[in-house]
Amino acid sequence: MKFRFVILTALCCCLVAAAVSCDKNKGGGLNLPPTVVCHQAISGRAMKGEKVVVTISNISSSTEVTVKFGKEKTLTRTGPGLLSYAFENSGSKTITVTMEPAELEKQTFKVWVEKLEALQSLAQRLKANPNLCLVMAHRANSSDWTIPENSEAAIMKCVEDKVDIVETDLYTTKDGILVVSHDADLGRETNGSGSIASKTLSQIKQLNLKDRNGNVTEYRMLTFDEYLDACKEGGIYVNVDLGDRNASIPDVVTAIEKKGMTQQVLVYCNSLEKIKTAFQTNPQCNVYSWVSHGKELVDNGVAGNLYFTQCEWKATKASASRDGSTGSPTSASTVANAVNAGTLLTVNAIYTTNSGQLYPKDFKVAQVQNIFEVFPACQCIHVDTGAEARAALLEYGKTLLQN
Repeated sequence: MKFRFVILTALCCCLVAAAVSCDKNKGGGLNLPPTVVCHQAISGRAMKGEKVVVTISNISSSTEVTVKFGKEKTLTRTGPGLLSYAFENSGSKTITVTMEPAELEKQTFKVWVEKLEALQSLAQRLKANPNLCLVMAHRANSSDWTIPENSEAAIMKCVEDKVDIVETDLYTTKDGILVVSHDADLGRETNGSGSIASKTLSQIKQLNLKDRNGNVTEYRMLTFDEYLDACKEGGIYVNVDLGDRNASIPDVVTAIEKKGMTQQVLVYCNSLEKIKTAFQTNPQCNVYSWVSHGKELVDNGVAGNLYFTQCEWKATKASASRDGSTGSPTSASTVANAVNAGTLLTVNAIYTTNSGQLYPKDFKVAQVQNIFEVFPACQCIHVDTGAEARAALLEYGKTLLQN
């Protein structure tokens, strides 16, 4: 009995000591020093409108913390926790953290704020201004047919043309590398043959891309990492189509996150299962889907995310015959349900001419007028000719994201 009493007493003493130690170490665990972390400083990069988060831990509950986010904002709190701010201006920013009493010496962090606005911030601006309309370039195409689709040159041409978003598709090679290609087979886009899934990256890198006239060029197929690097350098948004492709959604979402580009990249998912997988991989992921999944998209995401849904617009039966569809636009009720659920509407207007060309060179104000007559809620047009679409939208009276 005495032995049990000794053990019980010792155990109680240990628990009391642990409690005192935890209190002394400010609830952050045993013998842990005060810590301050600026999450964006790890990559050294943030975007306008993206929350830059500073987390303070292992300090007393009575310690006053002051965080200066450059010259734009000063915030304070008492005790451990986090403070965040979304910079309104681009450029180099110094974030300073001080404490009173000074449990930790002054901490400073450097973050470069990009000119490109975070998608979650852009979503709020689009909702506040229904007349604002974006332009998305299908496969990063332009009216210059000498540039191969999805190439670095195509991305930079879209940047030059002030296109807002480049759309692309992903496949996984035999050795598990994500590469950028619209087709599963190499024949149309390169001077090679066979499926991407049957080739290693080394084999694919030996091939040359063809331009849109079918001529072989000096360009090579890009890996997803290379594509993201080019888009980061160019300062342009990306829409990754993960519809009927063999690329793993977790691999894609993780690759985007590792590049620090979650607020620059939309991930297109064509099923509820894929939508859920994307959000499970990263709840902050900005997922894009077909209008029929609009409510499911919003229900499975988190507050503040950018939700785009896409519907189909066809000008003629001739153009529709190119992809086997009926030529009828998506039903108004399906679109209304998606918009009412809180999504922003993109209209797929890739096929726009009476001739039924796959890559129409003429995108005129008449097409824009027809799109907005059928889908007045449209705030993004998905086209093959970005510069022409911009000109037509301006003539129609729409506000563009870039001047």
